[in-house]
Amino acid sequence: MAVGIVVEYNPFHNGHIRQIEWIKSKFPNEKIVVVMSDKFTQRGELSVASFSKRARVAKKYGVSKVLKLSFEETVQAAHVFAHNAVMKLYKKGKIDKLVFGSESNNVELMISIAKGLKEKEKEFYQLVKTLQKKEKISFPKASSMAISILFSHNFIMPNDILAFEYIKTIVNNNLPIIPYSIERNVGFHSDEPNDIYASASLLRKMIYEKKDISNFSPMVFKRTPKSVAFLYKTFQKKVLNNKEKIKDCPVVSEGLENLIIKNIEQPDYNSFVEKCTSKRYTSSRIKRIIAWVLHEL
Repeated sequence: MAVGIVVEYNPFHNGHIRQIEWIKSKFPNEKIVVVMSDKFTQRGELSVASFSKRARVAKKYGVSKVLKLSFEETVQAAHVFAHNAVMKLYKKGKIDKLVFGSESNNVELMISIAKGLKEKEKEFYQLVKTLQKKEKISFPKASSMAISILFSHNFIMPNDILAFEYIKTIVNNNLPIIPYSIERNVGFHSDEPNDIYASASLLRKMIYEKKDISNFSPMVFKRTPKSVAFLYKTFQKKVLNNKEKIKDCPVVSEGLENLIIKNIEQPDYNSFVEKCTSKRYTSSRIKRIIAWVLHEL
C-alpha cells in the first residue's frame, strides 16, 4: 500500500524534507502519496508557487505521487477540508497509513476522543449550537469548547486541529488507515527560525520581502509572488457588481453577505479582514469568503 500526507507546501521547506525522510526510514518499501491544494490554500490565501512547481520539488525529495485538491475541496472549514483530503488519499492514492505533524503528538488520545464524538454526535452538535448562541462565538471555537466539556481535553494548536479532523474522518468512515504523527519542531506561525527550520508563515514573509530562504528551503523564487492582497480591488468590484450573488457562495451563511457588503469600502485587504473578524467570524473564514468571491463571481 502507501503512506499519505495532506500538504500545501507553501512553500516546501526543510521541515517537509524531514517528514519525508522520517517516512522513508520507517516505511522503506512504501510509496509516499501526497494530496496538495492548487492555487489557493485552505485559509483562502494564494500559494507562493504554482502546483506544478511545488509538485516537482516534492518528487525530487522522495514523494512518489502528488494528487491535486480542487479549489472547491480546499477552501473550506478545517473539518470539510480534512474530510476531502483524506478521502481523496484513500480513494485515489490507495493509502493505508497517514502521517501528519502535531504539536501534542498524541495519536491515541485523538483516536479516543474521535470515537467518543462519534458516539455522542447528537449531544456534541447540540452543545456546539448552544455555545454559539450563548457566547456568540465561531463554530471552531464552540466545537473546541464542546470537546473540552465532554472529554476534558481539546486541541487548540493549528496542526493538532487538522490532525484531529483527519482522525475523525478515518474513525467516522471506518477507513482502514493507520495514523502516525511527527512532533512539530517549529511553531506553526513562529517568527523565529530554529537552526535549519522555519515556519511556513515566516518563510512566506521572507519571500514577499525578497529575503534569502536558502537556509530553510530548497525552493528558489526569481520573482516575488503575488499575495491575495493584490487582488483586493478586484474583490471590491466583484462584490459591488454582484451584491445579490454573495449569499450563494458555499462558505457564506448566517447573513454574512451583509457584513461583507457593509465593509466593502475598506481601503485594503488587511483592513477589510480585520473589520469583518469578530468572536463569531474568524479571520480565516473571512479570507475564504474573499477567495470564493474571486473564484466564483
